[in-house]
Amino acid sequence: MTILKIFIPFLSLIFSTNAMYAYTNVYQQYATVVQEPELTIIESLENGESYSIEITSVGCFNGTRQTITISKENDILKASFQDTTKILNDLDIEAFKRFEHQLKSLEIGGCSTVDTYVVNYRNQSFYTSDGTCSWNGGKKLLQAIG
Repeated sequence: MTILKIFIPFLSLIFSTNAMYAYTNVYQQYATVVQEPELTIIESLENGESYSIEITSVGCFNGTRQTITISKENDILKASFQDTTKILNDLDIEAFKRFEHQLKSLEIGGCSTVDTYVVNYRNQSFYTSDGTCSWNGGKKLLQAIG
């Protein structure tokens, strides 16, 4: 009987330790997956700074190039494109944030029309192409802030 009195608490301790280890292990795996969302360039932009988005579209029957320049002065964000300068409102800023998140997660496509995007900020460039024929992110961005 005394062996059972010692053995049962011992088993209880082992099971609770294993359960605690399993919980900790799952928590650590989850904790490494969850990350703070990366700030977009428009959110990181400081007064006196600007960045540009170059959009080049080349296909069998077309070819276009546009540049959008976003600048911040006195805490006011402005976009310059197609001979126009616009003060950005909250919806415009959300459109730029959505554009950047989608741009960074583009998949490879197989379309004959390829849109190339170059984002220049602080002496660095991010370059990617969209050959999906379905995203049309530059066109949607210009329509959103239009």
